Amino acid sequence: MTGKQTITTNPDLPTEEHILTEELMQEIPVFENFLHKIGFKRNEGASYGLLVLSERPLSSEEIEKALGLSQSAVSQGLKKLALYGAVETRESRDPLKRVKEHLAKEDSLAIVSSVFRKREQETIEEFKKMATRLLAKDPSEQNVVRNRRLRSIVSTCEIAEAVMNFVISLAGIGHGQFYEDVVANLPKMLEL
Repeated sequence: MTGKQTITTNPDLPTEEHILTEELMQEIPVFENFLHKIGFKRNEGASYGLLVLSERPLSSEEIEKALGLSQSAVSQGLKKLALYGAVETRESRDPLKRVKEHLAKEDSLAIVSSVFRKREQETIEEFKKMATRLLAKDPSEQNVVRNRRLRSIVSTCEIAEAVMNFVISLAGIGHGQFYEDVVANLPKMLEL
């Protein structure tokens, strides 16, 4: 799937089986593009978008049909999305339908927190260690310009770590009204 492709529901399905309206299906590329830019595959973004916009949990087969994806692409995508805490899989509540259903988790901040913990923290920590190591090797002021750049890298990494730790801590507390209160007061808290 590409960001420019228009995704439509499968016309072979009866109308009552369409998962989303055509209008909502037109929003799927936005999910694809966003998730792709933060390191996911486009089909993972499409699957996540479909689950976010759906009013009910969906089976893998429903996701495949709605998005025109292969079984393998959907299966692998759902595993990765589950790893990052974006989707949940459970057995169908219908005793006649023995199938696994997938649904998007409601707490987006927890997803961002998981991405930070699983990917970004390690990368930033490694970059900071490199700059710190080079500063320790040549603490003299002979390389003033280079050392200023390296100190700037260390400071920037420390700011990034503080932001990530804030998000991770906030996600650990829970969601709901508390998030809205934080967002409303964040500009005041960040005034320097």
